[in-house]
Amino acid sequence: MAGLRAILTAVRRAVARDLESLGSLKVNHLFLFVLLLVYGALNSGQPPKSAEPFFVLLGFLLLFPLSSDPLRKIPPSRLVLWPLRQGQRIGLRLASLFLSPLAWIAIAILVKTARLELAVALCGLALTIQLAIASARHAAQRNRHFNLLGYIPLFPGKLGGLISKNLREVMTLLDPYAALALSAGGLAYRIYAPSPDKTAFSILGLLVALTLSTYAQSLFGIELTAGSGITRYRLLPLRGWETLLAKDFAFLAILLLLLLPLDIAPGMTFGLVALAFGHHSSVMLQIPQQPWRFTGGRLLPVGAIQALVGMGLGFLEFEKGIGILLVAAAAYLASLAHYGRVWERRTVA
Repeated sequence: MAGLRAILTAVRRAVARDLESLGSLKVNHLFLFVLLLVYGALNSGQPPKSAEPFFVLLGFLLLFPLSSDPLRKIPPSRLVLWPLRQGQRIGLRLASLFLSPLAWIAIAILVKTARLELAVALCGLALTIQLAIASARHAAQRNRHFNLLGYIPLFPGKLGGLISKNLREVMTLLDPYAALALSAGGLAYRIYAPSPDKTAFSILGLLVALTLSTYAQSLFGIELTAGSGITRYRLLPLRGWETLLAKDFAFLAILLLLLLPLDIAPGMTFGLVALAFGHHSSVMLQIPQQPWRFTGGRLLPVGAIQALVGMGLGFLEFEKGIGILLVAAAAYLASLAHYGRVWERRTVA
């Protein structure tokens, strides 16, 4: 029993650390935008109905990390080697269910609302997501064709391999999937609305760019978490601006793809501004980032400048035309050149 308690204590600590990583959501631009919607609605004396779809979207995406199996925190090879009897392994599995964050959320719902069906439905949804994740992981291990990230092509050229790797890294974050939902909603509106408002596509395009913009503050975040990723960059025969460009290309490629059903120019203006300011945090602050989480950044001053200037220039581009996009592109190139030199000095040091 002492060994079982020690394992459960270690798993509990790992789950607690995992929950702390979800705190990155509180400095995510999409989450802050939703809070602004709620604040504005409450100040006007109206219910915050406009924020409800965003809360549903955020809540649904957060179900995936919250539904993860606590025992997955233990490497499978190590778990097999532990001298546990079959009964102890069954007990460990049952006890680990109560370490799941969603189990505690379900208990809180039951205590607060006394609605057993709602708590059971949440547990059922969590179990379904967990089974789906486990099945997808198992299928990808048995057959590489089931690994969807493996379908990202190898781009040609000197930076092609880095661009492909960076695309795979971006797709292990939750931000692109939130942006994908917004883009899909805009596409459905374009197809099924009898007379769609063209202004809506510009606004949705800016929201898509806002959703992705937090990532521009932590372009090297996943590699910082992995530990050795930054060291590898020192061994590559690349200039600093080339390293940043490979990161930026992945960001802009995903943004452009998601903007295709919407209005491209305002969203790309926002994206270029986000990168121009985000280079500072990516190079100077180097914020770690856990995979399968919403990206975290710094609200002040970089995050606020990103959001305000990006949104402002995006709206200005919609009103004045492509000249504003060219201004944003010039600012991006200046940032790329400057922080490319800064990156070289830091990696050499």
